[in-house]
Amino acid sequence: MNLVSRAIACIDAVLDLTGAVASAILIALAGVLAYNVVARYAFSASSIALEELAWHFYSAIFLLGLSYALKAGAHVRVDLIFEGLSARTRAYIDLGGCLVFLLPMCAVVVVSGWHFTLDSWGFGERPDGVFALLQQALDTGIGEKSQDPGGLNNRWFIKGVIPLSFALLFLAGIAHALRQILILRGLSPVVESETGR
Repeated sequence: MNLVSRAIACIDAVLDLTGAVASAILIALAGVLAYNVVARYAFSASSIALEELAWHFYSAIFLLGLSYALKAGAHVRVDLIFEGLSARTRAYIDLGGCLVFLLPMCAVVVVSGWHFTLDSWGFGERPDGVFALLQQALDTGIGEKSQDPGGLNNRWFIKGVIPLSFALLFLAGIAHALRQILILRGLSPVVESETGR
């Protein structure tokens, strides 16, 4: 196995783990929603924190699923024209799309999303030690908090998923571009998941 194939395999392993994490969050989301519905209608009790947690879970599933969708060939594309093209032409279009659109856009979102997360982290005071920092994270929260009474603390955490997910999408784009290069060089057979069909 050459170096490019090993790099693709390593990236795919990370993306498979990401897909598994998104799946686990989906299961947790179903549990949170079920609990919230039963609590609301059976006991007339509702939790703003659980509603916000469900929104955070939705966001994390969508964001973490982006990179896995590209790896699995489940991303959206216009197949009406694309299917009629030769494998070589499809590889050129995919490679160009990755290099011109996907990778630069991911880089921009990672940088701006990182600043977005740091801004959220920067609200409020910081304790002096690590133990005090952990205690603050669990008690009153670090940085930006929900504006709703009873809402979640530590908004920086969910905002941090944005640059993380686009960094993973960047990796998926690199693996996808490398696959297209292998196809163009005749070193890789065309696989259905790679063409989106």
